[in-house]
Amino acid sequence: MATIIVEDGTIIAGSNSYVDVATLSQYAADRGITLTSDASELLISAIDYLETLKFIGTRETRDQSLQWPRINVYIDGFYYAPTEIPNKLKVAQIEVALSIDSDLDPLAVIDRQTTMEKVGPIEVEYSKSSSVNAINPKISKALLGLVVGAIGFQFEVKRA
Repeated sequence: MATIIVEDGTIIAGSNSYVDVATLSQYAADRGITLTSDASELLISAIDYLETLKFIGTRETRDQSLQWPRINVYIDGFYYAPTEIPNKLKVAQIEVALSIDSDLDPLAVIDRQTTMEKVGPIEVEYSKSSSVNAINPKISKALLGLVVGAIGFQFEVKRA
């Protein structure tokens, strides 16, 4: 079981989460979800994913443990002080944790979908629309307004 150190906006040394185990457990219980994995480990795994994203604004200090707190943050037209951790970010961490608990880890390596396979002389064709990773719309919704660019929208780029 991992030790959770919650970042509350005051730049807590060694922080590794935006929510505590009780908050995750209550959120899940309110929705009739029973966690099958250790809640603290789910929160740590969720933060591992969130830390890969490019968030709006700028980190408040160079040496803080996590990407938040941030300065110059406006969400839905409202200014957020550097000491505020947006509720949307907390919900995003919880939704990522729940997704991981249901075996939809956004950081998991996922093989491309094969549409054709030939054994001799070897030939493989991959689906052009196959995703490079799992997409959970609840995570995408929670992150709207928090990250630079779109989450969950994918398109194909071809060189002319």
